[in-house]
Amino acid sequence: MYTAAVARGANNTRCTAEEERRYGTPRLVTLALMRVADLVLSAHLLDMIDEDEEDPLVARAASDVCAGALRLAHRALEVHGRNVGYDTEAWVERALLHTAAQLDWQTTGDCKGLPVALDEARAATVAIARASEATATDRMLLPEQLANGLGHLLAIYAIARAANG
Repeated sequence: MYTAAVARGANNTRCTAEEERRYGTPRLVTLALMRVADLVLSAHLLDMIDEDEEDPLVARAASDVCAGALRLAHRALEVHGRNVGYDTEAWVERALLHTAAQLDWQTTGDCKGLPVALDEARAATVAIARASEATATDRMLLPEQLANGLGHLLAIYAIARAANG
């Protein structure tokens, strides 16, 4: 699902991977942060959908903007890893493990009635904002926060795709 979300994010960013890789880490993080701000509204609307109903427009809007933010955060991690000299796969794996834990928590029933997508969007916003600040101050806090943000974004993407039927 992660790879599909990154690929699908091109519809939102309207850029090729090569174009995005030329942007540089600060710009990519900023562009991801702008989309996460938009995602908060879509996530709130997604949470308002009754389990017995379907609203494909809301689910599609949420998954589209989420895929764009995820793609840009992934690309920022990729570019930063290339520039600093670390393997990004471990950070992506961390994001996938985080997503699995979040989605597992959602299926336990402990979160019934809670605005899960909105909470994930808020957490993604905080993580990507921290990554933005870290571009100038802490080379290894940046991938940690991007991985956290990617985990939250992938959880929202999964929720939105499931709501889309």
